[in-house]
Amino acid sequence: MDLRGFPTSLPEFQKVFPNDAACAKYLEALRWPTGFVCPGCGATGQPYRFKARPSVLRCRQCKFNTSLLSGTVMQSTHTPLSVWFWGGYLVTTQTPGQSALQFQRQLGLSRYETAFQILHKLRAGMVRPERDEIGGEHLVEVDECLVGGTNRGGGKGRHDMAIVVGAVEVRRRKDAEDRAASHLQEHAGGVPLKKLV
Repeated sequence: MDLRGFPTSLPEFQKVFPNDAACAKYLEALRWPTGFVCPGCGATGQPYRFKARPSVLRCRQCKFNTSLLSGTVMQSTHTPLSVWFWGGYLVTTQTPGQSALQFQRQLGLSRYETAFQILHKLRAGMVRPERDEIGGEHLVEVDECLVGGTNRGGGKGRHDMAIVVGAVEVRRRKDAEDRAASHLQEHAGGVPLKKLV
């Protein structure tokens, strides 16, 4: 299988990315498809690899350290690469999405904050920079309401009510803008008061 291809099933994913070293190898192949090139001196060839830090490569000529994570959503992370890769797999393969709490449970993370941060960074990294922005020049109004009613014998509360959320991009019609402009022109001097007889 091509190293740059993304696994399409869970068993395949586990086979391709069993540990941090395999994840680092994948990132290295993406960054330097034809082989390592030192960003410091431009030397090519096999870099020195740290067993304890698989995401850091050192040039054998100038001793410059390069991080495979720089410029990615994983930059400056202390979380293992395999956790990031598992998280990326979960985010990209689950259609309805998931909460940070569910994400924390599935990845076996001890802190909710870590799960929330990883999930947020992965979602932000998936956004296309050239996407159409909602409400770029126009105002967007968002509101929610409860729909439904109480059931018999259920007591007080919102038992059978569902939250419905709506969003509207507010755009003024051209003819409404023209009417408003002509109205302002006609009444530029103020509104005359009529005498009461």
